[in-house]
Order: sequence, then structure tokens, then C-alpha cells
Amino acid sequence: MILSMGGNLLRTIRVSIVRLGLFMVFLGYGDLRAQELGDISNLEEVIDCEEALCKQRLVFSAKQGVRGRSNSRVRHGYLIDYNRVQFWINPRIGSSLRGITKFGVTVLGDRDSLGFDLVSGMQVDSAWDKSGKLVVLRSGNAGYVTKPGGWSGGSRDSFWVAFSGNPVNGGGFGYYVLDNHKTGPVIHTLSQPYGAQFWWACKQSLHDKIDSLDIEVMTDTGLRVASNGMLVVEEVIGGGSGMRYVWKHRYAIPTYLVAVAITNYARFTDTVTFVDGRRMPVENYCFPQFLTAWQRDAKGILPQLRMMDSLFIPYPFDGEKYGHAQFTWGGGMEHQTMSFMVDLGWDLMAHELAHQWFGDYVTCSNWGDLWLNEGFATYINALAHEFLRGDKSFTDRLKGMREDVTSRDWGSVYARDTLNVGVLFSGRLTYNKGAWVLHMLRDKVGDSLFFGALRKYLLGKGRGDGFADQDDFRGYMEREFGHGLDTFFNEWINGAGFPYLKIDWKQRKGKVTVRVSQRASDPSVPYFHMRVPVLFWGEGKTIERVFYLTDTAQVFEFSPDFAVAGAEFDPRVRVLAKAQVGGMNLDAMQEDVFAIMPNPAVGDPVVVGRNRGTFDVELFDVTGKVLWKAGDVSGGESYFSVPMAGFATGVYFLKINDQNFVYTLPFQKQ
Repeated sequence: MILSMGGNLLRTIRVSIVRLGLFMVFLGYGDLRAQELGDISNLEEVIDCEEALCKQRLVFSAKQGVRGRSNSRVRHGYLIDYNRVQFWINPRIGSSLRGITKFGVTVLGDRDSLGFDLVSGMQVDSAWDKSGKLVVLRSGNAGYVTKPGGWSGGSRDSFWVAFSGNPVNGGGFGYYVLDNHKTGPVIHTLSQPYGAQFWWACKQSLHDKIDSLDIEVMTDTGLRVASNGMLVVEEVIGGGSGMRYVWKHRYAIPTYLVAVAITNYARFTDTVTFVDGRRMPVENYCFPQFLTAWQRDAKGILPQLRMMDSLFIPYPFDGEKYGHAQFTWGGGMEHQTMSFMVDLGWDLMAHELAHQWFGDYVTCSNWGDLWLNEGFATYINALAHEFLRGDKSFTDRLKGMREDVTSRDWGSVYARDTLNVGVLFSGRLTYNKGAWVLHMLRDKVGDSLFFGALRKYLLGKGRGDGFADQDDFRGYMEREFGHGLDTFFNEWINGAGFPYLKIDWKQRKGKVTVRVSQRASDPSVPYFHMRVPVLFWGEGKTIERVFYLTDTAQVFEFSPDFAVAGAEFDPRVRVLAKAQVGGMNLDAMQEDVFAIMPNPAVGDPVVVGRNRGTFDVELFDVTGKVLWKAGDVSGGESYFSVPMAGFATGVYFLKINDQNFVYTLPFQKQ
């Protein structure tokens, strides 16, 4: 987040301002009056009549009954219809900046002041509207503009705020950062969750989106600017001493997704062709030294775009673009239409792209429900594996996420401490557990209803200017599913932890009896209502049974058409749990002197002897090496276990000597 002005750039700024028909000296524009500016709206050649455009959108929104525009509980006092933000930034000189924000607003109720956000460390130089200079009051990180007579409710108006300063790192993920790469300095922004106010005068809100946006940046020659929307102006100014860029974005956007990045970018464009024939540019801005790698890796986004465009709803911003801009932070950020990326790793691209639907087009209305952004993007990243790389890649990724979630017993998907960035952006909970909840919900309701509900959830937010919380999402799922989901959401999203399962089975006279017990890892959930899939096998046959748990322990029975030799929990990776599986075929025990179960073994297998007595036992690997031995082991209707901890997956042999005969039992460790 970050600049001071040098002589060449100052001349550039002066020439640019004169070209726009403005007369001001940059270092002293705080004393400007409205009559010195003239009719600013006539000078903004790339606005495309934003006032009329926003008004038309409001009428459409009212006719469609779209939610998300009610903002009466927010202190600012208006709906933000339009922002035009002008910046003077030069990363070659430093991190300080100067800027002007135009606010186009619809006033909510009669009021004598309108609010905006800018941290106290940044300077408000002046404010004005079309009638003249406005008085500015500061209160911490809030600013208020006032004028005699105030504003009337329902009126549409504009005001300007000029600001300057040297943005500091505000915590979080930096917010506004001056850094260096191999061939030059770079300034980039990353405002999530609370950082927009650290570097520009704005309305920082999760209740109202900017209907229409223009970003104008004046910077040094040889530098490029990446931002939201479409680049409509790229020109040399100041007789060659500077550059001016204007980016135009005509979709509703949350304030925290407004972004700029400035450095000596190399630039190239790919084109995606969607399944229905639509074509759209994919713009890429990278550090020059990474151009070859980015041109190669950027191709990976094209099938991902086609997949998500087909699976959900059409790419929400297909009238403009999608793209990537490289920055030095170690990850990615889903800035609307232009994700900022450390590199173009396949999974990172899929995650940030998924956010364009879930997080950008429909945005969580409170940071506690950030999983609606991050859990969705994490799961859709896994779906990209399923649809583009195959089932094994998909289930391997799910297994890895499950292992991470269950590595600790505590924690809920819903983030209760939203001021703690570590809690809010917990990879284990907000991301991976959030993704797993969606995976289990998909299994519960079925693919057709699940993806149908997701499409309605997106379309239900009208033109994308709405926000959503978990109740909104649950409502769409319930209507599609036809049943209530309160229990599921309370246990898996608001509750903490996951279940430990113990699955014991026995087969006698053909009938299999299965006892399933559970222990919740966290006391916030006494027990989980859940589906427990178990695969049974034997005699070259298999059968999968799904047991529905509604208590801490339950018993189930079924009669397969084969003798069961072993069982496996969750063969298709559909349940977030840790499980132990054990059992025996009592029918087989009547035939064999000794039985080892389960086989293949998960953990330590159990050996049961039909005859009473004591035995000497030895464990061998396939090379004949003795790995473990024990003498005088008790047998006959009692169990003894074989310690397999630390041994690799593979085939082993157990030799049992009952003083009369020697028995060899082969088995496999999974």
C-alpha cells in the first residue's frame, strides 16, 4: 500500500490535469473550489453516462425484487451508485499517493452529513460537490462531509473527496504494499477484509456494492497498471514523462475487491471460447522475467473457465474480461475480473477463478460467513480435479483436505472471531472444512438438486449486487431439496469438530450385524446426524451399505450373498470423520482353526482361535524376515492382536504353533 512526487511526474500530473480542463496545482489542490473545477461530469469521457446507467439498474432491481440494496443500518447514509477514483502513484519514488474519489450516491433519508471511510493516518485535503466546498469532519477512521441544508432523502447527488498520504501496512495481508521484484519496484493492493480505507476514500461495507467503477492512475513512464474491468485509456502524458491509465468496470463490486497493481509489467492476452460460442479475453500482466512461464501456464485457466461457466451460470463478468496480475504476496486474491497471483499454479488459478462466482458475484454479507467465499472456492477447486483430471485426482484431494481438518479436534466453519485474521482465514476450517461441508451436502441431496440449488442461489441475487449469509444459502438448498437442513447446518457449520467412528461387524449364519458408535471431537455437538458408508467384500464380491446415524451408537443388520472377509469405511470419500473398522466372520471361524480379521488389515488385525490353548506366534514379511514374535499367547474364543504399527503396506505371514501343528496365515496390510 503506498508515494512522494518527483519533478517529472509532477509535470506529468499538471499536463494531465490541464488536458482534462482542470486548473490546479497538485501540491495545493486542497483549497480548490467547485467553480474552479467546472462541470466535472462533462470531463469524464469514459463514464458512459453512469448516472443514467445506475438509475436504470435501480429501477430494474426494484422490479425484480432484488435483495442486497437495503443499507439503512449503515452509518454512511447513502447507497453507493458510482465511484471514480483518480490516483497519482509512482512506485519508483516511494509509497505515498494522492487521490480523488468521486462518490455518486442515492441518499437514504433526510440528513445533514454523508459518511466515508479513510484511516486517520491518511490526510483529507478537501471535499466539494457541484455547489461548492464541503466541510469535512473526522472521527477516527470515519469522515463526514456536511453542507448547509444537508441532503434530502431519495435524492441522487455526487461529492468529491481529495486525499493523500503514505499508506501503512494495516495488518491483514498488507492492504497497500510497496515491494520489489527482480527488475523493478511494484505497488499492489489487497484490501480483504478491512483494508480499502487504508489507501482510498471509500464506503467500506459488506451491505452495499459499488454499481459502477472507474479507476484512473497517473504514473511514471515505462510502468503499467492492472485493475478491475476493461482498460479504456492507455496514453503517454506530460510530453513523454508519464502514463495515464483508465480502467472501466460496469458490474457491481464490493469495495474490498477494488484493486490496483503498478510495475513494469509484460502483458499478453489469451481468449477463452465458451461451450455456447461466446468469446472473452483473458488478460495477463506478469513481471517481465516470468513472461515465458506465464504464457505457458496461463493456458490452464481456459478449460477451468469453460467448466465453471457450464457448471454454474455463465461467467458473471463476460461483458468485460477475466485476468491475472502478478504480485509479490505468497498466494492469490480474487479481485473482481483481475485476480492478483504470485504465480499461475493450476490449483491457485482454479481457486481464484471460482471466487468470481462465489465471493465476487455473490458475496458473504458478514465475515463470519466467509466460508461462503472460501469454502466454495476450495470445493470448486476440487471439482476442477473431478471434471478435468478424473475421480482419483478428486478423491485424493478430498482425502488430503480431510486429513487436515481432522488433525485437530476443535473449530467451526463459522468464524466467530472476525477481527482475528488467523481465525477468519483458517485454511483448516474456513477453507477445507467449509469445502467438506459442501461435499457432504452434495452427497446428502444428490448432484442434480445440489448444482440446481447453486445456480438458483447465484441467480437469486439478481444482477450480482446482493450479499448472502448462510441462511440465504440454506434457504435455496432447502427449497430445492424439499426438506429442512437446520440440523445439518447447526452441526457441521455452526458446531465445532467432527465424529470419531468405531465400526464393528460380525457375520453369523450369513447375517451381518454392524454396530456403529460415534464420539464427537468437540462438546459443542453431542453427536452428528450422518451417513456412514461401508464397503464389505469377500469371495470376489463387494457390497456398499450406507448406515444413517441419529444417535451415539446404533446397530444395523443385512444379509449379503457372500461370506464377508473384510470391510472398508467410506470407499468413495464422502464423510468427514475418523473411523476404525474391525470385525470377524464367525461362520468362517467354525471352519478354520484360526481366523485373522480384517484382511486386508487396517491397524492391528485380530486373530481368533477355534481351539483353546496357548500358542507361539511369529510375524514374517515376504522375504522371510521375522518382524515380531510372542510366546504363550492365549487362544480359544479369545482375541489376540498383531502389532502392525510402523510396518509398510504389503503382504505379511503369521505363523502359529499350537504345539501340535504349525499354521500359516497370509494377510495384507492396507
